[in-house]
Amino acid sequence: MTDDRTPDPDFVNLLEWELKSIMRRQESVNGASTTRRSVWPRLGTTLAIMVVSMLAGGAGTHAVTTSTGNQTAQLYIARGEALLEIAQTRLEHFARELVATQSLVEQGVVHERESRQIEALLVQGEAETEIRQLELTETLITGKEPNAALSAPLVGGTDFVTLRMAALRRPMQRRLELVVAQARWNQELVDAGIASTSKLRADQTEVVAAEEELTGLEKRAALRASFLAGELSAASVELQGMRFAAIAARAMALRQIEFFVEQDKRLRQLSERGVASRSELRTVAIDLRTVEAHVELANLELRILEQKLENESKE
Repeated sequence: MTDDRTPDPDFVNLLEWELKSIMRRQESVNGASTTRRSVWPRLGTTLAIMVVSMLAGGAGTHAVTTSTGNQTAQLYIARGEALLEIAQTRLEHFARELVATQSLVEQGVVHERESRQIEALLVQGEAETEIRQLELTETLITGKEPNAALSAPLVGGTDFVTLRMAALRRPMQRRLELVVAQARWNQELVDAGIASTSKLRADQTEVVAAEEELTGLEKRAALRASFLAGELSAASVELQGMRFAAIAARAMALRQIEFFVEQDKRLRQLSERGVASRSELRTVAIDLRTVEAHVELANLELRILEQKLENESKE
Protein backbone atom coordinates (compact mmCIF):
# COMPACT_ATOMS: atom_id res chain seq x y z
CA MET A 1 0.00 0.00 0.00
CA THR A 2 1.13 3.56 -0.67
CA ASP A 3 1.93 6.15 1.98
CA ASP A 4 -1.48 7.85 1.58
CA ARG A 5 -2.99 4.53 2.73
CA THR A 6 -4.54 3.89 -0.68
CA PRO A 7 -4.59 0.17 -1.40
CA ASP A 8 -1.59 -0.97 -3.41
CA PRO A 9 -2.69 -1.85 -7.00
CA ASP A 10 -0.91 -5.22 -6.87
CA PHE A 11 -2.65 -6.08 -3.62
CA VAL A 12 -6.05 -5.01 -4.99
CA ASN A 13 -5.50 -7.15 -8.09
CA LEU A 14 -4.52 -10.10 -5.91
CA LEU A 15 -7.58 -9.58 -3.73
CA GLU A 16 -9.88 -9.37 -6.74
CA TRP A 17 -8.42 -12.60 -8.13
CA GLU A 18 -8.82 -14.35 -4.78
CA LEU A 19 -12.43 -13.22 -4.44
CA LYS A 20 -13.23 -14.55 -7.90
CA SER A 21 -11.56 -17.84 -6.93
CA ILE A 22 -13.71 -18.03 -3.80
CA MET A 23 -16.84 -17.50 -5.87
CA ARG A 24 -15.82 -20.18 -8.37
CA ARG A 25 -15.13 -22.66 -5.58
CA GLN A 26 -18.44 -21.72 -3.97
CA GLU A 27 -20.35 -22.40 -7.18
CA SER A 28 -18.54 -25.72 -7.53
CA VAL A 29 -19.56 -26.87 -4.04
CA ASN A 30 -23.17 -25.74 -4.50
CA GLY A 31 -23.35 -27.50 -7.85
CA ALA A 32 -21.85 -30.73 -6.52
CA SER A 33 -24.49 -31.16 -3.83
CA THR A 34 -27.63 -33.10 -4.69
CA THR A 35 -28.97 -33.47 -1.17
CA ARG A 36 -32.50 -32.45 -0.35
CA ARG A 37 -31.32 -29.28 1.31
CA SER A 38 -28.61 -26.76 0.58
CA VAL A 39 -25.38 -28.03 2.08
CA TRP A 40 -23.73 -24.61 2.21
CA PRO A 41 -24.97 -21.17 3.25
CA ARG A 42 -24.25 -18.79 0.37
CA LEU A 43 -21.58 -16.87 2.19
CA GLY A 44 -19.30 -16.20 -0.78
CA THR A 45 -21.16 -13.14 -2.06
CA THR A 46 -21.48 -11.69 1.43
CA LEU A 47 -17.76 -12.09 2.09
CA ALA A 48 -16.87 -10.58 -1.27
CA ILE A 49 -19.01 -7.52 -0.59
CA MET A 50 -17.56 -7.30 2.92
CA VAL A 51 -13.97 -7.27 1.71
CA VAL A 52 -14.56 -4.82 -1.12
CA SER A 53 -16.42 -2.43 1.18
CA MET A 54 -13.59 -2.65 3.71
CA LEU A 55 -11.03 -1.68 1.10
CA ALA A 56 -13.25 1.08 -0.24
CA GLY A 57 -13.55 2.48 3.25
CA GLY A 58 -9.82 2.28 3.89
CA ALA A 59 -10.02 -0.80 6.13
CA GLY A 60 -7.31 -3.40 6.19
CA THR A 61 -4.72 -0.72 5.45
CA HIS A 62 -2.08 -2.47 7.54
CA ALA A 63 -1.77 -5.38 5.09
CA VAL A 64 1.24 -5.93 2.83
CA THR A 65 3.34 -2.79 3.25
CA THR A 66 6.68 -4.08 1.98
CA SER A 67 7.85 -6.58 -0.61
CA THR A 68 8.85 -8.99 2.15
CA GLY A 69 5.51 -8.49 3.85
CA ASN A 70 3.75 -9.04 0.54
CA GLN A 71 5.55 -12.36 0.05
CA THR A 72 4.63 -13.47 3.56
CA ALA A 73 1.03 -12.44 3.01
CA GLN A 74 0.89 -14.45 -0.21
CA LEU A 75 2.14 -17.51 1.69
CA TYR A 76 -0.58 -17.04 4.31
CA ILE A 77 -3.14 -16.65 1.52
CA ALA A 78 -1.86 -19.77 -0.25
CA ARG A 79 -2.12 -21.74 2.97
CA GLY A 80 -5.63 -20.41 3.56
CA GLU A 81 -6.60 -21.43 0.04
CA ALA A 82 -5.23 -24.93 0.58
CA LEU A 83 -7.14 -25.33 3.84
CA LEU A 84 -10.32 -24.12 2.15
CA GLU A 85 -9.84 -26.56 -0.74
CA ILE A 86 -9.40 -29.44 1.73
CA ALA A 87 -12.55 -28.42 3.62
CA GLN A 88 -14.57 -28.15 0.41
CA THR A 89 -13.35 -31.54 -0.76
CA ARG A 90 -14.48 -33.09 2.52
CA LEU A 91 -17.81 -31.27 2.25
CA GLU A 92 -18.41 -32.61 -1.25
CA HIS A 93 -17.55 -36.12 -0.04
CA PHE A 94 -20.01 -35.93 2.85
CA ALA A 95 -22.70 -34.58 0.52
CA ARG A 96 -22.29 -37.56 -1.79
CA GLU A 97 -22.18 -39.96 1.15
CA LEU A 98 -25.42 -38.55 2.52
CA VAL A 99 -27.20 -38.99 -0.80
CA ALA A 100 -26.01 -42.59 -1.04
CA THR A 101 -26.91 -43.37 2.59
CA GLN A 102 -30.35 -41.80 2.28
CA SER A 103 -30.99 -44.05 -0.72
CA LEU A 104 -30.02 -47.12 1.33
CA VAL A 105 -32.28 -45.99 4.17
CA GLU A 106 -35.21 -45.65 1.76
CA GLN A 107 -34.49 -49.19 0.54
CA GLY A 108 -34.45 -50.46 4.11
CA VAL A 109 -30.84 -51.64 3.81
CA VAL A 110 -29.43 -49.50 6.63
CA HIS A 111 -30.92 -47.85 9.72
CA GLU A 112 -31.79 -44.18 9.66
CA ARG A 113 -29.22 -43.61 12.43
CA GLU A 114 -26.45 -44.01 9.84
CA SER A 115 -28.01 -41.30 7.72
CA ARG A 116 -28.16 -38.98 10.73
CA GLN A 117 -24.50 -39.65 11.49
CA ILE A 118 -23.49 -38.78 7.91
CA GLU A 119 -25.66 -35.68 8.12
CA ALA A 120 -23.78 -34.65 11.27
CA LEU A 121 -20.51 -35.00 9.38
CA LEU A 122 -21.99 -32.88 6.61
CA VAL A 123 -22.96 -30.17 9.09
CA GLN A 124 -19.42 -30.32 10.49
CA GLY A 125 -18.05 -30.05 6.95
CA GLU A 126 -20.21 -27.02 6.27
CA ALA A 127 -18.94 -25.33 9.40
CA GLU A 128 -15.32 -26.16 8.61
CA THR A 129 -15.69 -24.77 5.10
CA GLU A 130 -17.35 -21.60 6.37
CA ILE A 131 -14.63 -21.11 8.97
CA ARG A 132 -11.86 -21.65 6.42
CA GLN A 133 -13.49 -19.14 4.10
CA LEU A 134 -13.76 -16.61 6.93
CA GLU A 135 -10.10 -17.20 7.79
CA LEU A 136 -9.06 -16.71 4.18
CA THR A 137 -11.11 -13.53 3.93
CA GLU A 138 -9.49 -12.16 7.09
CA THR A 139 -6.04 -12.98 5.73
CA LEU A 140 -6.86 -11.29 2.42
CA ILE A 141 -7.68 -8.12 4.34
CA THR A 142 -4.83 -8.14 6.85
CA GLY A 143 -2.09 -10.04 5.07
CA LYS A 144 -1.63 -11.93 8.34
CA GLU A 145 -2.69 -15.17 9.97
CA PRO A 146 -6.27 -15.25 11.29
CA ASN A 147 -6.48 -14.09 14.90
CA ALA A 148 -8.72 -16.37 16.97
CA ALA A 149 -8.00 -14.76 20.35
CA LEU A 150 -10.98 -13.55 22.39
CA SER A 151 -9.19 -10.20 22.56
CA ALA A 152 -8.58 -9.99 18.81
CA PRO A 153 -9.48 -6.59 17.33
CA LEU A 154 -12.19 -6.18 14.73
CA VAL A 155 -10.96 -6.35 11.17
CA GLY A 156 -12.39 -3.46 9.22
CA GLY A 157 -15.36 -3.39 11.56
CA THR A 158 -16.05 -7.11 11.16
CA ASP A 159 -15.89 -9.53 14.10
CA PHE A 160 -14.37 -12.62 12.50
CA VAL A 161 -13.87 -14.28 15.89
CA THR A 162 -17.60 -14.27 16.68
CA LEU A 163 -18.51 -15.29 13.13
CA ARG A 164 -16.26 -18.35 13.43
CA MET A 165 -17.72 -19.26 16.81
CA ALA A 166 -21.22 -19.00 15.35
CA ALA A 167 -20.20 -21.42 12.60
CA LEU A 168 -18.81 -23.83 15.19
CA ARG A 169 -22.05 -23.89 17.16
CA ARG A 170 -24.06 -25.73 14.50
CA PRO A 171 -22.00 -28.96 14.41
CA MET A 172 -21.68 -28.91 18.20
CA GLN A 173 -25.45 -28.70 18.56
CA ARG A 174 -25.90 -31.48 16.02
CA ARG A 175 -23.39 -33.69 17.81
CA LEU A 176 -25.25 -33.16 21.08
CA GLU A 177 -28.54 -34.14 19.44
CA LEU A 178 -26.98 -37.33 18.08
CA VAL A 179 -25.34 -38.49 21.31
CA VAL A 180 -28.54 -37.79 23.24
CA ALA A 181 -30.49 -39.87 20.72
CA GLN A 182 -27.91 -42.66 20.97
CA ALA A 183 -28.07 -42.63 24.77
CA ARG A 184 -31.86 -42.85 24.66
CA TRP A 185 -31.65 -45.77 22.22
CA ASN A 186 -29.26 -47.66 24.48
CA GLN A 187 -31.42 -46.84 27.50
CA GLU A 188 -34.30 -48.60 25.76
CA LEU A 189 -32.05 -51.61 25.08
CA VAL A 190 -30.94 -51.72 28.71
CA ASP A 191 -34.53 -51.45 29.92
CA ALA A 192 -35.41 -54.34 27.62
CA GLY A 193 -32.52 -56.41 29.01
CA ILE A 194 -30.80 -56.54 25.60
CA ALA A 195 -27.72 -54.40 26.37
CA SER A 196 -25.44 -53.86 29.36
CA THR A 197 -25.26 -50.62 31.31
CA SER A 198 -21.57 -50.10 30.46
CA LYS A 199 -22.35 -48.89 26.93
CA LEU A 200 -25.09 -46.66 28.30
CA ARG A 201 -22.64 -45.11 30.77
CA ALA A 202 -20.21 -44.45 27.94
CA ASP A 203 -22.98 -42.77 25.95
CA GLN A 204 -23.95 -40.66 28.94
CA THR A 205 -20.33 -39.55 29.24
CA GLU A 206 -20.44 -38.56 25.56
CA VAL A 207 -23.57 -36.51 26.24
CA VAL A 208 -21.83 -34.66 29.08
CA ALA A 209 -18.80 -34.02 26.85
CA ALA A 210 -21.00 -32.61 24.07
CA GLU A 211 -22.89 -30.43 26.56
CA GLU A 212 -19.65 -29.12 28.04
CA GLU A 213 -18.29 -28.38 24.59
CA LEU A 214 -21.37 -26.37 23.60
CA THR A 215 -21.54 -24.58 26.95
CA GLY A 216 -17.86 -23.70 26.66
CA LEU A 217 -18.41 -22.16 23.24
CA GLU A 218 -21.35 -20.10 24.49
CA LYS A 219 -19.29 -18.85 27.42
CA ARG A 220 -16.48 -17.87 25.07
CA ALA A 221 -18.97 -16.00 22.89
CA ALA A 222 -20.28 -14.17 25.96
CA LEU A 223 -16.74 -13.26 27.00
CA ARG A 224 -16.03 -11.97 23.52
CA ALA A 225 -19.14 -9.78 23.67
CA SER A 226 -18.09 -8.42 27.07
CA PHE A 227 -14.63 -7.59 25.74
CA LEU A 228 -16.03 -5.77 22.71
CA ALA A 229 -18.37 -3.84 25.01
CA GLY A 230 -15.36 -2.65 27.00
CA GLU A 231 -16.35 -4.58 30.12
CA LEU A 232 -13.19 -6.74 30.16
CA SER A 233 -9.59 -5.96 29.37
CA ALA A 234 -7.68 -8.01 26.82
CA ALA A 235 -5.73 -9.77 29.56
CA SER A 236 -8.85 -10.49 31.62
CA VAL A 237 -10.86 -11.92 28.74
CA GLU A 238 -8.05 -14.30 27.79
CA LEU A 239 -7.61 -15.45 31.40
CA GLN A 240 -11.34 -15.94 31.79
CA GLY A 241 -11.40 -17.98 28.59
CA MET A 242 -8.65 -20.26 29.90
CA ARG A 243 -10.47 -20.53 33.23
CA PHE A 244 -13.66 -21.73 31.55
CA ALA A 245 -11.63 -24.27 29.56
CA ALA A 246 -9.99 -25.60 32.73
CA ILE A 247 -13.36 -25.89 34.50
CA ALA A 248 -14.80 -27.80 31.55
CA ALA A 249 -11.78 -30.11 31.43
CA ARG A 250 -12.10 -30.86 35.13
CA ALA A 251 -15.85 -31.53 34.85
CA MET A 252 -15.29 -33.91 31.96
CA ALA A 253 -12.46 -35.71 33.75
CA LEU A 254 -14.60 -36.15 36.88
CA ARG A 255 -17.35 -37.68 34.77
CA GLN A 256 -14.83 -40.04 33.17
CA ILE A 257 -13.62 -41.10 36.60
CA GLU A 258 -17.15 -42.26 37.43
CA PHE A 259 -17.22 -44.27 34.21
CA PHE A 260 -13.82 -45.91 34.72
CA VAL A 261 -14.55 -46.72 38.37
CA GLU A 262 -17.67 -48.54 37.25
CA GLN A 263 -15.73 -50.25 34.46
CA ASP A 264 -13.05 -51.35 36.92
CA LYS A 265 -15.67 -52.79 39.26
CA ARG A 266 -17.41 -54.64 36.43
CA LEU A 267 -14.18 -56.08 35.05
CA ARG A 268 -13.08 -57.28 38.48
CA GLN A 269 -16.34 -59.16 38.82
CA LEU A 270 -15.86 -60.67 35.38
CA SER A 271 -12.26 -61.51 36.21
CA GLU A 272 -13.36 -63.49 39.24
CA ARG A 273 -15.44 -65.60 36.88
CA GLY A 274 -12.54 -65.93 34.46
CA VAL A 275 -14.21 -63.83 31.77
CA ALA A 276 -12.04 -60.70 31.84
CA SER A 277 -8.26 -60.76 31.48
CA ARG A 278 -5.63 -59.08 33.63
CA SER A 279 -4.67 -57.01 30.61
CA GLU A 280 -8.15 -55.49 30.50
CA LEU A 281 -7.99 -54.75 34.21
CA ARG A 282 -4.59 -53.05 33.83
CA THR A 283 -5.88 -50.97 30.91
CA VAL A 284 -8.83 -49.66 32.90
CA ALA A 285 -6.60 -49.01 35.92
CA ILE A 286 -4.21 -46.97 33.76
CA ASP A 287 -7.09 -45.05 32.22
CA LEU A 288 -8.43 -44.29 35.69
CA ARG A 289 -5.07 -43.04 36.97
CA THR A 290 -4.65 -40.92 33.84
CA VAL A 291 -8.03 -39.22 34.26
CA GLU A 292 -7.36 -38.63 37.96
CA ALA A 293 -4.12 -36.93 36.97
CA HIS A 294 -6.08 -34.75 34.53
CA VAL A 295 -8.35 -33.67 37.37
CA GLU A 296 -5.38 -32.69 39.49
CA LEU A 297 -3.83 -30.86 36.53
CA ALA A 298 -7.06 -28.95 35.93
CA ASN A 299 -7.20 -28.01 39.62
CA LEU A 300 -3.65 -26.67 39.48
CA GLU A 301 -4.42 -24.78 36.30
CA LEU A 302 -7.47 -23.21 37.94
CA ARG A 303 -5.46 -22.13 40.98
CA ILE A 304 -2.88 -20.48 38.70
CA LEU A 305 -5.57 -18.73 36.66
CA GLU A 306 -7.45 -17.56 39.73
CA GLN A 307 -4.23 -16.04 41.05
CA LYS A 308 -3.58 -14.29 37.74
CA LEU A 309 -7.14 -12.96 37.61
CA GLU A 310 -6.78 -11.66 41.16
CA ASN A 311 -3.55 -9.89 40.24
CA GLU A 312 -5.17 -8.50 37.10
CA SER A 313 -8.07 -7.04 39.09
CA LYS A 314 -5.64 -5.25 41.39
CA GLU A 315 -3.81 -3.52 38.55
